[in-house]
Amino acid sequence: MIGLILDSTVRLCDSDREVIAEAFAGRVRTVDLTVTIDDDEFRDSQLDPSELCSRMRGGSTARTSMPAVEDFAAAIRELLDDGADGVIIITLSAEMSGTYKAATAAAAQVAQERGIEADGDAGAEGVRPGEAVGIRVIDSRTASAGSVGIAHWAAAYAQQGVAVCGDAAEKAAAQYSATFFVPETLEYLHRGGRIGGAAALFGRALKIVPVLQVDEGRVEPAARVRTTAKAARRAVDEAVAAVDAMRTLDGAENLRVQATVMHPEATDGEASTLFRAILEAAQAQWDDVDTAVLSTVVTAHVGPGAAGVEVRLVP
Repeated sequence: MIGLILDSTVRLCDSDREVIAEAFAGRVRTVDLTVTIDDDEFRDSQLDPSELCSRMRGGSTARTSMPAVEDFAAAIRELLDDGADGVIIITLSAEMSGTYKAATAAAAQVAQERGIEADGDAGAEGVRPGEAVGIRVIDSRTASAGSVGIAHWAAAYAQQGVAVCGDAAEKAAAQYSATFFVPETLEYLHRGGRIGGAAALFGRALKIVPVLQVDEGRVEPAARVRTTAKAARRAVDEAVAAVDAMRTLDGAENLRVQATVMHPEATDGEASTLFRAILEAAQAQWDDVDTAVLSTVVTAHVGPGAAGVEVRLVP
């Protein structure tokens, strides 16, 4: 039986955690990123998102940092010592964070210690080393709810070993997931270097509301509209188009659609008008729609008030 390691941006709800833990026989570990608010440092999974949003709105500066290599290495050793005969690691996009590189370095370190194979990328001829027993690192090419969907793909193939499980997770990351979101302001993305100063100024000056997407692991513009209501509708329209495109792929005919609507602070009656508008539009499109609170690491970059929708095809 193999084990699974996730970084802390993959926020699992109770039902997700139960399904994934059962698939991996309880061998699931989480490695935290770090969020620093002004001079106060927090582990991602232990920081209340509402506190982060409140402090950011009050003018505090939020920064994030990837886990140490040793944090991943310790989690890998723990799973192997617990009887796992291989390990899958799923991280947020390598384009967004150095977390993937840290996990890959840790995999190589532990593999050398234990005399097993580690793999982050396919070999020269597409053959992966260590397929019978090994450590495989998956770049999710996304974050938050998108990575949760990829974890479910890994869970569906957990019984079939590192090679098959890893292939399923990588295919899901590359083909079966799409994320669209609407920031309340471009300021936080600008501060974090995700967009340029000119783009942020242009958006403020013309009162443009952008719809952004995670494309090949990067934050890219999907549309620009004039009102928040239009942005909510457009985000879901873009997600519908993404699902339609996924449906054309070989093997996708019998897969079902799951959608998750995300918000940094709450998913109840106190959530933003934007969140509620996206949720209502999503529920009008798909039967299987849930909600999720964003990781504080993701919130530190998209900012308070943002909301989005992630869609995936699942077995």
